[in-house]
Amino acid sequence: MSVKIAIARAQLGTALDLFIRDKDPFSVHSLACGGSEIVEGLAKQADLPSISTHILKTIPNLDVGKLKRLRNQHWNALKHFYVQDGKTVRDDEALMADFSDQANDAVLFTGWIDYLLVTKRLPVEAQVFQVWWYATNPDSMNPDVDPSPWQTIFPKIDAQPRPEQKRRLRRAIEKWRHDKEIIRDPRTETGPLSPRA
Repeated sequence: MSVKIAIARAQLGTALDLFIRDKDPFSVHSLACGGSEIVEGLAKQADLPSISTHILKTIPNLDVGKLKRLRNQHWNALKHFYVQDGKTVRDDEALMADFSDQANDAVLFTGWIDYLLVTKRLPVEAQVFQVWWYATNPDSMNPDVDPSPWQTIFPKIDAQPRPEQKRRLRRAIEKWRHDKEIIRDPRTETGPLSPRA
């Protein structure tokens, strides 16, 4: 495993671990964005179609610069004190006023999709999270895709309040985490989700 993929894996794994346990949305976002940026770069380097490539193809009025600004707006507020001139203090009050744990859904989803493209494997927790994301975002799905796989695991979850959605995510992870068939599948990455100190 290259050092870059190891760094991305640690960041995405720790971010997802915190997200699952409803801890520190700011750290989740920072870690998920950092890991996502690395795996997107690795996908590009390997000439693999990243999730950004897919988004740019399906939304014609979006360019790379606008996509990056949208994707990184909260991350930049979290990691920078000054604007690009290095002297002017950033004013992120209005931007961060609407920040919530839900801002982490998409960045975790895209990061793990790109990680899967690069490594061809996902931890069980990330697999369950992906299904949860599909179920909680039915309007983002291609209408030609059969929704029954995620609707079976998470029926009507999109109509539930956020705390219940997260509770159901945790419950599903516990259910599938030790499933022998999933663990034996070569597409499953075994080991802890988050590296321990």
